[in-house]
Amino acid sequence: MSTVQEDREKLKKKAEELLAESARLHGLSEEYPDLRKYIGRWEKVVWCSKSINAKVQRFDIRHNCGCCNDSPLEIWPYLETPHGNIYSDPPMYQVGERYWMGGDKPNAGWKSALRAASIPEEIIGAVQMHFNRCKQDRIDSASADEEVYDEPSDD
Repeated sequence: MSTVQEDREKLKKKAEELLAESARLHGLSEEYPDLRKYIGRWEKVVWCSKSINAKVQRFDIRHNCGCCNDSPLEIWPYLETPHGNIYSDPPMYQVGERYWMGGDKPNAGWKSALRAASIPEEIIGAVQMHFNRCKQDRIDSASADEEVYDEPSDD
């Protein structure tokens, strides 16, 4: 059981947090008038703006599902601002999927979709590097596996 003073302090703290969030959103909406809220799977909440698509610098990368063997691979490009991250609009692109042999494999046309949305080549290149690493990891894993089955030498 809590005291009246404890409940008042909790409410005061929550009110301060809400006012700070309101001020943050005010700052964002002043700078990005086309700002809109997007809620993705697993309640990922982002603020996005089409006006920053060509300016995004970073991206979140995650699988849409944690249990599926072919779970879609999503990237969420964003721009870091003094008021918090602003995501591209649309904020999420499915660029590939989890591959049964390990890592991820790209979807056909994923680069074209990003280019059509004006996502910078630096982001596209970073995602391509992810796919390249996944492919190389599969090759390395298969090569290491072959060594186990090599015949021992008679030396």
